[in-house]
Amino acid sequence: MEKIGFQEKAIEELLDSFKTLWENGNKGLELVFKAPTGSGKTFMTESFISRLMNQPDRSADVAFIWITFSDDLAMQSREKFIDYFYPNIPNLLTINDLNRGALRRGDVMFLNWQKLVSKKAEDRVNRRPSDPLMHKEQGYYYEDVIEMTHEAGREIVLIIDESHKNVTTASMRDVIEPMQPRIIVKVSATPEKEPSISDVKNGKAGWVEVARQDVVDAGMIKEQIVCQTDEDVRQVKDMDFDEALMQMAMKKREELKAQLVAFGIDVNPLVLVQLPNDDADYKELGMPTKEEKVIEYLLSKNVRRECIASWFDQKKKPEGLERNNSPYEYLLFKMATGTGWDCPRAQILVMFREIKSATFHTQLIGRIM
Repeated sequence: MEKIGFQEKAIEELLDSFKTLWENGNKGLELVFKAPTGSGKTFMTESFISRLMNQPDRSADVAFIWITFSDDLAMQSREKFIDYFYPNIPNLLTINDLNRGALRRGDVMFLNWQKLVSKKAEDRVNRRPSDPLMHKEQGYYYEDVIEMTHEAGREIVLIIDESHKNVTTASMRDVIEPMQPRIIVKVSATPEKEPSISDVKNGKAGWVEVARQDVVDAGMIKEQIVCQTDEDVRQVKDMDFDEALMQMAMKKREELKAQLVAFGIDVNPLVLVQLPNDDADYKELGMPTKEEKVIEYLLSKNVRRECIASWFDQKKKPEGLERNNSPYEYLLFKMATGTGWDCPRAQILVMFREIKSATFHTQLIGRIM
């Protein structure tokens, strides 16, 4: 994959900042990498790892743990590493490889927070029970792998993808503290905390930022988003407000589709429809849920049922949803698409949910930027 100018600059800055922090000698130092959604954060971070391990002056014995908040995102990052750098790739491990024991030099293990800090006992099968009588007879736990890696004299570098999510007190206590990472690389479009200028200047923390305008100038994300106005809504008369929003979205989708067809581009624009989390309230009143009402409206406008996708906690993301020519035209969701989901054909967003978190709002808008 060919690097764009701002990506090459960011990779070099990551390498320089990492080296400065490494020379500090302390553990747990943080390197924050801020880059807009759509700029190629995963590509730049994985390029940084690949280049770091292949530098002729790099003799440090180090392994990497790449951790994020879902199995899907962890596997997506792993697959991208293969796509970007095959055949020159390190050992890319998953939680299923814990039984290999100590991480080896250059290994990259992709993990999901939820498999390590879940409140459900059945989801913590990879954690070592405090009672020795409960230990399994064969194989290793997460704690075993970390301890064996340290015993081998190997440092660990932790990559936290989408670091604005799930870095809780429990994850710090149960996952990060036992790991004792030499450096923690936090990757996000919306980092929760920025290091002080003093800490950066004195090699106690690192900060690398990709300017949004550089990504816009490279043609990778949109310069701006067009929102409907009060005037747009007033033009839709004698209609329920929710139906008016859906009608405007359908009209815009058809306009985009026509333009793409005119240019000979095989892309089927996707409309994201964010629903409120009020199913229980509607059901208690004996009324149809917002999901049911939206589907009913789309069907009444001759949208085929097989062109409407749903992605909730209880409903998995449909296969192939991200493909440019996927038959799905509408995606109904609540929170699922908010972070870490790449779907360039998602062009229109209808929001029936009040967003109270500025971070989540920025992440959500990033899906259509």
